[in-house]
Amino acid sequence: MAVRRFLRVASRACRLIAAGLGLALLVSGPALGGPTVVLHLEPATVRAGGVARLRIVAPKSVRLGTLQMGTRVIALPEPDARVLWLGVDLEARPGALLLRLEAEDAGGRLTVEGRLQVLEGKYPVQRLTLPRTFVELDPPTLERVAAERARLDALWDHMSPRSWRGAFRLPLDGAGPAAGFGARRIINGESRAPHTGVDFPAAAGTPVLAANAGRVALVADMFFSGRTVVLDHGDGLFTMYFHLQDTVVQPGREVKRGEALGHVGSTGRASGPHLHWGARLTGARIDPNALLKID
Repeated sequence: MAVRRFLRVASRACRLIAAGLGLALLVSGPALGGPTVVLHLEPATVRAGGVARLRIVAPKSVRLGTLQMGTRVIALPEPDARVLWLGVDLEARPGALLLRLEAEDAGGRLTVEGRLQVLEGKYPVQRLTLPRTFVELDPPTLERVAAERARLDALWDHMSPRSWRGAFRLPLDGAGPAAGFGARRIINGESRAPHTGVDFPAAAGTPVLAANAGRVALVADMFFSGRTVVLDHGDGLFTMYFHLQDTVVQPGREVKRGEALGHVGSTGRASGPHLHWGARLTGARIDPNALLKID
């Protein structure tokens, strides 16, 4: 009984210290003699569209299985200590987001639960008036758009090994951080899906560069995004480059940080030359500018 009381007090103290540092510390074990599994979550509160770092520390005897994040289940590799970046979707509801780690050792199954606090995004609203022909699509076009969306959605569940190293960079030389992420557009009085990337105004033909090392997961010509490149950086992280004038890479190719992918254009639904840069992390639509803070 004394041991259990000590563990409860120690665990509470750790949580209070962690709260003061802006992170969550979740512990499972060893009250029943099992191994200790520790989850470090930093920060403990994230704005919708942001990212958090999860560090899993467990003995060698523990085999990591899956991480459930809300309704999404993420398969995990099996090293002794694991660092995973988690994305919080642009339209995630404010409140507590459940995290549940499933693991196993010789004594059986282990479960560690915690919650990530999500804050409302509070992104701007844009009101636009456009010709009906620009926003109302005919049946064949709607079918094409649905097929292209399904093709992209099929990518986000893939968890390849991490290929990126070091800091991320902007996809254009000399560009400053761009805005526009999360802006909800009201077109002709009707609310539309929020903007899921940032836009860089740039001259046609400006080289578009890989934000970090990765594998070319997709090169396609799509209705809305035009000439498109998607990079798979591993660990469930993808970056997207839209409206390109042309591309200089092929699917399956490994690219380095800063390597050319194509050139700025105005293909697809674009009012002029610019680069739309987007990102998906563990399935969530995140602000790509948040990647610049990942070390």
